[in-house]
Amino acid sequence: MGGLPAALRLVGVGWYVAFCIAAGTLGGVWLDSRFEVSPAFTLTGLFLGLVVAFWGGYRMLMDVISAIGPKKRD
Repeated sequence: MGGLPAALRLVGVGWYVAFCIAAGTLGGVWLDSRFEVSPAFTLTGLFLGLVVAFWGGYRMLMDVISAIGPKKRD
């Protein structure tokens, strides 16, 4: 991902966050319908999706910031 322009890398971060939250929520809804325990797995999936999205998004943003930040001079 290092060769892409910063704008495209930021779009990738947004898609990553959206995918993590949606996948966690949809996985929880599917598990709720399978085991018939209404909001338990949906809320758990949402929470896990948010945690993964935050952590991964943070790491991806730090990579983008370091790539576009000022370079050190030796």
